[in-house]
Amino acid sequence: MKNCKNEDPILSITIWPHRSCDKKTFGLILVFIGITLVLPTFLFLNIFFALSILPFSLSSVLILYLVGNKNFNDARLIEKLIIYPKKIKLVRKEPNNITKEWNSNPYWTKVNLYNDGPVESYLTLKGNGKEVELGSFLTPEERINLKQKIDDTLIKLSSPDFSRY
Repeated sequence: MKNCKNEDPILSITIWPHRSCDKKTFGLILVFIGITLVLPTFLFLNIFFALSILPFSLSSVLILYLVGNKNFNDARLIEKLIIYPKKIKLVRKEPNNITKEWNSNPYWTKVNLYNDGPVESYLTLKGNGKEVELGSFLTPEERINLKQKIDDTLIKLSSPDFSRY
């Protein structure tokens, strides 16, 4: 989208899921758990007993590796909310690189916070004939704060004191 000089965003927010562990730390955890699960099997004096336990230990490490990689892939989700004087734009980039966009006029957009939604304090934007979720991966407190920030911006846009043109 090309912007004119007088169409600078009033608010631009990029949100993404919390990443509690980076790939390097996860690799160290995986090595530690792998050693912890595999090494004790060789401490048995009976090698046949050790070999019967080894596949289960290795499969546990493999499952942990696969789940960890899925978690890192899912954390690539990004949502970007941009509020211009005459347009709200929400862009959601999925982990599989599919991009979804939603646009609305700020004057007609309603910000909703549902307590009975799929997550606690479910945040949506409604306008242009559609209702879209925003920040479902955020904590309830973060969604409440985000709603307040969006509401403040929309109130600012609709106030008579706001003159962008």
